[in-house]
Amino acid sequence: MKERHIIGYTLLGAILAFLIIFLFTRDVEMPKNQAMPWQSYVNKNQQTVVFDLTMGQSRLIDAARQFGVEIEASLFEYKQTRPELEVYFPSTKVGGIGANIVLNLVLDEQSLENLRSNIDQSTLMPSGVKKTTFTSTGEALMSHYQIKSLSFVPKTDLSKDVMLNLFGEPDSIEFASQGVSYWHYPQKGLRIIVDDEHKEILEFFNQ
Repeated sequence: MKERHIIGYTLLGAILAFLIIFLFTRDVEMPKNQAMPWQSYVNKNQQTVVFDLTMGQSRLIDAARQFGVEIEASLFEYKQTRPELEVYFPSTKVGGIGANIVLNLVLDEQSLENLRSNIDQSTLMPSGVKKTTFTSTGEALMSHYQIKSLSFVPKTDLSKDVMLNLFGEPDSIEFASQGVSYWHYPQKGLRIIVDDEHKEILEFFNQ
């Protein structure tokens, strides 16, 4: 009985924490001096820092302060691979640049078990991947999960010249397939997926 009370208080605390962030951020404009994606760096602990968020340390609730609390959270599972928990911010502006932002959250066995108790819907996709969404309680539980990686997808295509001006020359370029290449910036904790037919994807993670 005591354990149930403790779990109940923990869930209530998580929900209240997320509601507080919502109340304090829903009408707040992005700060003019907000960090930009080309200002990412690797700190002395070899952790990538972007938008003042430290990969492997900052939490979802920290990202909510930056990007707002309108999120779509999904768990993706495929055969023997480890489940991936992604949180999608569908409408964000960073320094006037419209973008979609996707966080990959650190997920241990206990966190996964807690989420499985708060499932809203599970769907088997044509690719064979199982996609699971969660109740508001489940999403609230995620508020203190650490950020594993961050993907930044500009809504406007960035030309190669613009990217070179913003990020400089990559340390290396890997050609994956026709029209697709990977630009590596290890000193920025960054990999850019350059696709001639689709928008670029900036991936920030600990190298």
